[in-house]
Amino acid sequence: MPLYRQLARFVVDAIQDGRLRPGDGLPGEQNIADSTGVSVDTVRAAFRLLREAGYIETATGIGSFIAQKPAR
Repeated sequence: MPLYRQLARFVVDAIQDGRLRPGDGLPGEQNIADSTGVSVDTVRAAFRLLREAGYIETATGIGSFIAQKPAR
């Protein structure tokens, strides 16, 4: 499975088991890349997948958050 899908799966699992809740902020793309050792492009691809699936919302200049009604 590609790294971006693994990263997205990790976030989905954290939402489903309650570790991440609606409104919780996510670290910035660069912070995630630095802490996981993947490229920023990989993190962006994961975030794009999560946004398209309705799990996260992104506000320019503010950051990314777990959607108020994340997909299940």
